[in-house]
Amino acid sequence: MSTPKKAIVIGAGIGGIATATYLSKAGYEVELYEQHAKPGGRAGLHQAEGFSFDTGPSWYLMPEVFEHFFALCNTTTAAQLDVVRLDPAYKVFFENGAPITIGADQVENQAKFEITEPGAGKQLRRYTAQASLLYKLSMKHFLYTNFQSIRGIFSLEVLRNAPKFLRLLGRSFDQEVSHYFTHPHLKMILEYSSVFLGASPYKTPALYTLMGALDFDQGVYYPRGGIYKLIEKMAKLSEEAGVTYHYSSTVKKIITQAGHVTGIQLASGKSASADLVISNADLHHTETAMLPSAQQSYPEAYWDKKVSGPSALLLYLGVKGKLPELAHHDLLFVDSWRENFEAIYETKTIPNPASLYISKTTETEPELAPKGHEALVVLVPLPAGVTLTAKMQKNLESQTISQIERMAGITDLTSRIVYKHTMGPADFKAQFQSWQYSMLGPGHTLKQTAIFRTQNYSKKVKNLYYVGGSTIPGVGMPMCLISAELVYKRIVDDKSNGPISHIKFDEKAST
Repeated sequence: MSTPKKAIVIGAGIGGIATATYLSKAGYEVELYEQHAKPGGRAGLHQAEGFSFDTGPSWYLMPEVFEHFFALCNTTTAAQLDVVRLDPAYKVFFENGAPITIGADQVENQAKFEITEPGAGKQLRRYTAQASLLYKLSMKHFLYTNFQSIRGIFSLEVLRNAPKFLRLLGRSFDQEVSHYFTHPHLKMILEYSSVFLGASPYKTPALYTLMGALDFDQGVYYPRGGIYKLIEKMAKLSEEAGVTYHYSSTVKKIITQAGHVTGIQLASGKSASADLVISNADLHHTETAMLPSAQQSYPEAYWDKKVSGPSALLLYLGVKGKLPELAHHDLLFVDSWRENFEAIYETKTIPNPASLYISKTTETEPELAPKGHEALVVLVPLPAGVTLTAKMQKNLESQTISQIERMAGITDLTSRIVYKHTMGPADFKAQFQSWQYSMLGPGHTLKQTAIFRTQNYSKKVKNLYYVGGSTIPGVGMPMCLISAELVYKRIVDDKSNGPISHIKFDEKAST
């Protein structure tokens, strides 16, 4: 019996955990090195004074992607997590006008659209039907591929819909939404999902209107215990598959010899050898800080031409008393909608006021705060590459809380805050070596989408690979989970365009 090849994974984000799991199940000896004391990366956990906050992602979308991961681990989502569908899915507040609550019932949502704009109910049905078709085609042919084979890309199913794809690639997200709706509030509701993509609806390809299939058609879900419960379960399955974890172990350098990767060097000075290395660390940092210039496939000059997703100020607030005004997910949209995106992506200035997002997990799970309290996470989007002084951050925190009081009708929020923790642009850099202080990674502009996105392997160092939001297919938890499958497929030379069959995966792993 031959000695299994050794693989090292850098970073225990969701992509790193999944990659390590797949490789270990396929017979590799896998060690994972994580700079922090626990797994999760940007999908972290902050606990203090009885409050519990997910520090990063908070939306559980595309549930079949997680179900697929669990199937590859010979289990199910139901066996690992208690996932509930949120109803309402989210609530939207406006500077002027009554809030609109989006629920789990599509007919009721159509009726709410109809009240706001005559004919919009029927248009929402048409819009979500197209989004659902795009989503299914993308899942089948585009998201689970490294674009190494043209068979799936040019299948009959894709060719039949080619005119639709080409039309959507030639216009923006906003232009496509405007084709269906005219009322600004409805357009905001449908365009906000571009934020999940780290890009402006005025620059994002209309193909991404497929996001409308997620919250309206599929629904919005929540794993009890929070998003970090998912991370804990994934890490446990990974260890059970044979992965060895090294926490509080910062990788300083990727070691190479004659154009081949040979291992890593830690900040402590220790080294570890490997036949292949997969980095789940920030890709810009991996390339520009862990490799010498001659071995960088994506040097600084490459990144100078790229568009970063936004940074953010995150407020983790413990609030005394209940907040019935808010749902589990809340969106506060300002009238200066387009100006917000221009400030973040064009002029690189701080929007004032900014459209906000609020997560109140205690709506679904009161146990995440002391009895009679609420736990809130508030996200204020900021331009990439911009830092905040202590004074600027303090002023922005105050403005943000006042804005919530005004727009959500919670007049005494300031006086009821009993705990506050913050995370700003400098923290993204310090904790995750994040390029341009981004909370996500490169945005999904046309030139940074699908086959045009940064690839998941080094072009100069053999057996060096990349996983996570900076590479294909993109940002967000489901995309990072898919990216793990893509890098695994590239390593084992699987050129198929769809998800791995868990049956075939088990057969291959057992040989």
